[in-house]
Amino acid sequence: RMVRQISVTIPHYNNARFMRETLEHILNDERISEIVICDDCSKDFEELQSIVSEFNNNKIVLLQNERNLGCYHNKLHSVSKCTNDWAILLDSDNIIKKDYIDTLFNIEDWNTNTIYAPVWAKTFPGERHSKFLNFSRFKNQYITPAMYLHYFSNTNFKCLINNCNYFFPVKQYLNVMNKYNYDRETIDCLDSAVLFTDWLCNDNDVFVVDDLIYLHRCHAESNYMLTESRTDTKTVERNLNNKVKSFHSTTLHT
Repeated sequence: RMVRQISVTIPHYNNARFMRETLEHILNDERISEIVICDDCSKDFEELQSIVSEFNNNKIVLLQNERNLGCYHNKLHSVSKCTNDWAILLDSDNIIKKDYIDTLFNIEDWNTNTIYAPVWAKTFPGERHSKFLNFSRFKNQYITPAMYLHYFSNTNFKCLINNCNYFFPVKQYLNVMNKYNYDRETIDCLDSAVLFTDWLCNDNDVFVVDDLIYLHRCHAESNYMLTESRTDTKTVERNLNNKVKSFHSTTLHT
């Protein structure tokens, strides 16, 4: 297969202090032709601009939203700015390295109905939370609706579906996700799980790729560290579960 060029798209909000390290690991990879950063009206946008200017690299496309869109809508907005057919969606506080890209390019064919998900979000600094973000039990497997429903209450599986640091076909992704217009006030608490579920419920696949590993930064403001119980989180989880139940029931009878 010819070497194709891909995009990395990074939704950004108040994480400029981490962005230098995020960028320096991907800028020199010739397989990545653009890095699209969509800032969601951050307080630290000037710091982000300064960091980007230091690299002086025309691969980086830095955009700032006219208004704050929230996590879910900024992810889709960021994807919409990609010019390649395939992209990696990367949280601004996380890191992918050459081995992540190598693993993707070792896949023989990229299927336009498939999201390729990481097998492990390796936490740093430290390994304190690694048991929840190691998805090895699902390696080399497609996440089916039946599997989704079986594991839905499992914390490890919840982390897997609420993880957007994956590789996907841009047009197909936007075609699916733009069917929905969610209220950001509730959906942003589990925005990645909503995207995952909607993709699955439009008869698409998610494949967990063995050896596809990224570095997941744990810090005070990261979603993974915010463990307080929220009514809207439980409401969204219930809605997602019901959505997959309905889709699974329909597919069993067709």
